Amino acid sequence: MLFVGERPSPRKLGRHRDGFLSEIREKVEQVYLESREDVYYYLVTLGLAPGSAQEICQEVFLRLYREIRDGAQIENPRAWAFRVAHNLGLKVRARERTVHPLESDGIPSTHPAETSNPERFFLESERLMLLRQAVSELSPQQRQCLHLRAEGLRYNEIAQVLGISASSVNEFLRRAIRKLRKVVHA
Repeated sequence: MLFVGERPSPRKLGRHRDGFLSEIREKVEQVYLESREDVYYYLVTLGLAPGSAQEICQEVFLRLYREIRDGAQIENPRAWAFRVAHNLGLKVRARERTVHPLESDGIPSTHPAETSNPERFFLESERLMLLRQAVSELSPQQRQCLHLRAEGLRYNEIAQVLGISASSVNEFLRRAIRKLRKVVHA
């Protein structure tokens, strides 16, 4: 696999260098296509403006290409991309000193066309409103862990992205799920 193992030196590559770089581009492009929306949305959940989130997202995948090209051994490029996005996002957010509220919290909304029963629609809308409120009341760490877990990252990968221990991730998720479960089952 391209992301793990020894990278041959440019001298040893010789005429195969173009093929090697083409292979890197293809692999990074695959990771980009599979992960860019998730990375972008994560940056928006950090409170970045959509334009800043797009710029950082592009920078993340450019850095991934450069790292691999320069010989870095990246076992999990998706987790690596989230980690770099997290770090860059925090730097940009601190520099901007403004947090942009998230317009869409990722919780699906119910539209009248989706249900023909007005009472059921009202109850579902009420439940979703309470769920949105409960998510907004989670700590930033709990929201970040929950979002990354929803993106499919494992506890160890989330820990790497956020720079915390896997046991802290476990605890943040446990508390977040307990709070959300109370709202859903109330």
